[in-house]
Amino acid sequence: MAKLLLIIPFIFILVGMPFANRIQPMILGMPFNLFWVAAGILLSTCILGIVYRFDKQNKGEEQ
Repeated sequence: MAKLLLIIPFIFILVGMPFANRIQPMILGMPFNLFWVAAGILLSTCILGIVYRFDKQNKGEEQ
């Protein structure tokens, strides 16, 4: 079930990019489009961490 979270970054970038394709407003000194991509990278990192933590195959012994 947690692996379904992996769809969110895909949708965030692919579906959201046409709506975020503009320069104004400037957020943290970056054009909005660049901020959108940076936010997508951070969101992907968080979601991958969540999936890693809840993945049952990841509970085995480390070598």
